[in-house]
Amino acid sequence: MNTPDPQEEKQLPDDPALERDMLELKLKAEFGMLEHMHSPEMPPELARLFLQQVYDFEKNFAKAGGAKSFRETLNLPQFEPWPNTGLDWNTGEEWVRRLLQVYEEKNIVVIFENEYSPQVKYAFLAHHLPLQTNYFGKQPQFHTTLVYEEYFPNHGAEIERKAISFLNHFFNRKAEGFQQVIWRDQVAPGVGLYDGQHLIDYLNEWFSTLSGFEKHDYRILQVSYEITHSDDINEMNDKHPENDDFPGEPERGMGFVEGIVAYIAGSLVQAEPLKKMGPFKLYFEWRQGDWAIIYPSFPGLPTPPPNSLEDNRAENAH
Repeated sequence: MNTPDPQEEKQLPDDPALERDMLELKLKAEFGMLEHMHSPEMPPELARLFLQQVYDFEKNFAKAGGAKSFRETLNLPQFEPWPNTGLDWNTGEEWVRRLLQVYEEKNIVVIFENEYSPQVKYAFLAHHLPLQTNYFGKQPQFHTTLVYEEYFPNHGAEIERKAISFLNHFFNRKAEGFQQVIWRDQVAPGVGLYDGQHLIDYLNEWFSTLSGFEKHDYRILQVSYEITHSDDINEMNDKHPENDDFPGEPERGMGFVEGIVAYIAGSLVQAEPLKKMGPFKLYFEWRQGDWAIIYPSFPGLPTPPPNSLEDNRAENAH
């Protein structure tokens, strides 16, 4: 009787779909993920690679104390320090480009969403990022994208970007776009909180009475913000426990963007075009790791809005 040689046992064929499903089950069992993590249209092999990257990230994040740095996992060298003698801008950018190339060769793409000096970008790439924990692990089949602002948030630039988005949605008459830049709970002087969906519905109704904005222009004159960090919040709550307004929040903040705006809009309900000009001020609140508008003070935009355009016209007639 011949016994099979273990060395000659057939290996099970690779089954990307099975491996994909097994990884999804592991993610659900170990990390409580309940939703499908991949698109049904995604090829099984690509989905398997993607889920493997997600699994490695979650595993490394769960054992953060034992996870390794980017320098250790990518075998990054010790980069030379920025020279004491000043470099011109173009030479500095070349130094940055060389470092970006080192990361790209290791499948790491680093993005700067805003403009910074070459020295700032070089310091991040050469000295800060290598020491950070690499939760992503090594995934040679994928490029991992890292965003500078996720390590060093540029609050002023983010607030201004959201304000410009608000203005663009307004002049493009796309009220639904405001959902991306306003908090659902809005506030108005003398009224308090009201539902931001009411503002969006009112704008949809108002935009439908316009043929379009014939001319418009705006100038942003000031951007300002203030962040209250967790230590300040904890100290405040220790002194006044009855006013613990920020349970579980790491930090809160307020900010604003102000400027001047002018527009002429063609009307479908009256003969004369609608003309408005004046200052605007968009008040922002930082919460849940994001900035959004809590109160827009804008020419021609009542806050809170009336229940309908007819109510608004009746009020303006008095």
